[in-house]
Amino acid sequence: MRILFTISLLELFIGGGGRLIHVGPISLRMVLFALCLCATVVAIMFPRRKSDGLMLAISLALAYLVIHVGGMLVGAIYSGDTPKIFGEFQQSLYWLAAPFLALMLQSEADVEKTARLVVLSGLILTFGYLAIVVALITGVVGLGMARSLLTSGGEVQFRSGEFFIYKGFLYLGIAAVFLVAYRRRFWIPLVIIVAIAMVLTFTRGFLLSGSVAIFGLLCAQRRWRTALPALILMGAGVLFLWVYVPSTEDVSGGRYEASTNQRLQDIGYMIDHVTANTLITGEGYASLIDNRYQIENTFLWVLWKLGVVGLVFWIVPFLLCVRYYFKISDRRTNPAANAYMFGVVLIYVQTNMNPFLNNPIGLSFVLVALFSLRTLARITNAPPPQTSPSGSKRSSQRELSSIEHQRDPHAEQCPEDEAKDDHQELVRPGGSIRVGR
Repeated sequence: MRILFTISLLELFIGGGGRLIHVGPISLRMVLFALCLCATVVAIMFPRRKSDGLMLAISLALAYLVIHVGGMLVGAIYSGDTPKIFGEFQQSLYWLAAPFLALMLQSEADVEKTARLVVLSGLILTFGYLAIVVALITGVVGLGMARSLLTSGGEVQFRSGEFFIYKGFLYLGIAAVFLVAYRRRFWIPLVIIVAIAMVLTFTRGFLLSGSVAIFGLLCAQRRWRTALPALILMGAGVLFLWVYVPSTEDVSGGRYEASTNQRLQDIGYMIDHVTANTLITGEGYASLIDNRYQIENTFLWVLWKLGVVGLVFWIVPFLLCVRYYFKISDRRTNPAANAYMFGVVLIYVQTNMNPFLNNPIGLSFVLVALFSLRTLARITNAPPPQTSPSGSKRSSQRELSSIEHQRDPHAEQCPEDEAKDDHQELVRPGGSIRVGR
């Protein structure tokens, strides 16, 4: 299970939308997901590991099914577009892997190993992206060939020139959060390199969400001397990208204002067309929002499709992470606690601009962070080990035996004690006798 867990996380963190490696309609992510479900069933039937958090994971998975199957039924009544309904439902199907993640994150060592995988994934994406950009700029790789090759799977969208955006680049920001939290060797130059890669994606949302998460992390760790200059630099970077850099929608739509106007139109459409049924049951899957099935803001999308209950469900993981984070007694100095908590903050900020939370790219990390924080909270608040009554009784017997052994004049003595007694004067009732050999 450990190997399956490691391979699955690497594929989730690096594999973007899941179509990077596929054969026909079957992708590597689908195969790994099915294996995780099978492994979970086997682990529950034949338990060999700790299962702390398993009931929480099962409860969340069941709540997911109840709420989202309800969205399918409502969508079937209102729209009847079965293929579209199942297509929207399967985006968030990774909720069913929650029990597997809970089983694999039972110890502090599990949490730390997963943190290293997050950083490794982010650095692989960083150096891979920079290498491709340098190769394109220098002409080592032809731009036309790169465009046809990278965009064939729908995972990559090119900006103007040699720069492009990849769905998995979400983990550039998350890796930066982990590097800042842990402060291991060479963390400063690595954060700078990751930040350069983020800027070169020309994606305002990535830089904004990363800035919010890192600034919050520095404040939580009370690193005030670092927080203020970091805030100034990140604010300047966000302002620059927000004003001057086109977004992905601008490339396809033609103007910077197109993306912002589209978001405002979505909000206006929802306000004009909202009903009591929208808030109670939602409009269901495959319902249109201003003639579109998907919109950029995940929370508005969930509210429209699943109603208030669905919106609350998607906020619950964040609230649980906050709850477990504050239960960690050493959270200010615990790098893992801060890294996971503010990695979740990054995703929840980012998903207001791009739909990462309701698909495996962002959802997988949120679930990993949830059960990692739960494990850290349990470990830091665990009572000190106590000696069992039987163990205490055996210890008392050993101490009593040792005392009697010291008092026994016929007990064996060490050579040093015997040598000392050779010249010791023993007092008898009849007088003094010097003992010697």
